[in-house]
Amino acid sequence: MRRSNLSELASTAWPWLLILAAAAALRFIGIGYGLPAVFNADEPHHVNVAVSFGSGTLDPGIFKYPTLWMYCLFAAFGALFAGWSGLGLLHSVREFGALFVWHPEVFYLTARLLAAALSLAGLYPLIRCGLALGRTNALWAAGLLAVSPTLIVSAHGAKPDSLMFFLAAWAWWLALRYVQEGRRRHLVLCGAAVGFCVATQYVAAPLALLVLSAWLARRLAGPERPRSADVLLGLGAVPAAFFIGSPFILLDWSSFLRDIRDVHAMASVGTPAPWTVGRNVLEFSGPWWAGGTLILAGAGLLAAAARPLAVLFLIPLAGQIAFLAAFPDGAWSRFLLGVFPAAALLAAAAVEHAAARARGAARPAFGWVLAALLAAVLLPGARQSWAVVAPLRRPDTRNIAAAWIAANLTPGTRILTFNEHASPPLRLSLDQVRRLIEQTREAGHPRRRYYELMAESHPGGGFEVFRILQDPAVLSAGPRHVAWSAAGRSVLDVSGGLQAVRGAGIALVVFTSYGSNEEGFRALRPFLDGLETQASLLREFAPEPGATVGPVIRIYRIRESKR
Repeated sequence: MRRSNLSELASTAWPWLLILAAAAALRFIGIGYGLPAVFNADEPHHVNVAVSFGSGTLDPGIFKYPTLWMYCLFAAFGALFAGWSGLGLLHSVREFGALFVWHPEVFYLTARLLAAALSLAGLYPLIRCGLALGRTNALWAAGLLAVSPTLIVSAHGAKPDSLMFFLAAWAWWLALRYVQEGRRRHLVLCGAAVGFCVATQYVAAPLALLVLSAWLARRLAGPERPRSADVLLGLGAVPAAFFIGSPFILLDWSSFLRDIRDVHAMASVGTPAPWTVGRNVLEFSGPWWAGGTLILAGAGLLAAAARPLAVLFLIPLAGQIAFLAAFPDGAWSRFLLGVFPAAALLAAAAVEHAAARARGAARPAFGWVLAALLAAVLLPGARQSWAVVAPLRRPDTRNIAAAWIAANLTPGTRILTFNEHASPPLRLSLDQVRRLIEQTREAGHPRRRYYELMAESHPGGGFEVFRILQDPAVLSAGPRHVAWSAAGRSVLDVSGGLQAVRGAGIALVVFTSYGSNEEGFRALRPFLDGLETQASLLREFAPEPGATVGPVIRIYRIRESKR
């Protein structure tokens, strides 16, 4: 870090304190939302696989995601066990497993805290990039991503997105160092960071273009042309790091190929949405008219005055957009987190240009001008992010409904509802757990160990809970993954109506408006019509504005069939 940059930072301490405080607050407020229930559909996969590594193998057995994030979670859970158990002297590993069964909130909170910390730490290499580009560029780039709604949402989930951003931020810093200094090790380390990034999310693969764009930018920057060996070694580091981060992709390659086909089937359902992907880039830090216009302005400025930097930033950004635009599932904004540092630095270049002009025109009142610029940069995204974070502190209708069911229904009652994340969290009865042990043993399903721990430490009570079977396309999941998940649970096909419900001896149905999408509810129309005509509504729980959040939940009792 140059001395002039340090002086710049020291003279503008208050904006940095504001940015870091906003970044931390938005990432950590509401971090425990929903717990001990889990209302995020993707979190359980990562946490469950990470916990399963404690059985003695690091082979995940399923490759819907690469495994670096799960290995990080396994290490975090190992540290949790060491502290909780007094290094194994106070409690056993089996007791730790029982803790996961009955108090999963400890594990999910640990994972979310790790994600939030990585999201916050990812601002550090971004700041270093900004400082290397000049003056207050770091301030604007950090401010834009401090309040980025996509980053804030990802920081609240036990998912790999925050780790992807953290690693990508370092990759961009190393690429910029190579452009400025031409040292081969920086490009090789950049390739390694990209490879580890892909080992968290397959969708980060186009970021490998960063190695090539850094090499090309160095050629343009001169005066010495970089050697071809630099780019070859840098590109070679990408797969090397990828396989280090997810080694069983090589060791269990047949399972990997099987699951990649499943992921491709999931990602290809629907119509490609290139405009959505483009909009996601423009909305990287809030409304498109804030950060998005700055990206375009910054790209124009760099193309005119700093062509090597334009090449460095725009080639990987365009590659990531093109890749995601080819798939319907690419419309998720979190898949762009690997190129968010480029978006922020492009936008920061535009703000830096405006700040430099303002400094010359209004030097005596520049502090006020700086404050106005900072507000213009931060407030739009901060407002959107707070709209996401604030409701996380409110009670959820799923937990409220679960408390009512536990207090008013007879233990052992058979209940039909939707997937766990969309429904009230209900304890399984011991009888059902024992049947699930046999079911998973016959299927060779790894969830058997979970049910065995549950049976050993079961406190009594609970219900027999069945889940409604839905089409994989409705669940945005691969066909095999849906079948694999169903094999470890009690599921019921109700597409034909209430006949199957009565045949299974189910007494109550818990409907949740989060249970499916429009297409899924349309496919379940015979079943839903049957609820309206052949069941009695016992209770309804609906979110109250400003007080509670969550889905609309209706609890129905199935009436006896008239013959």
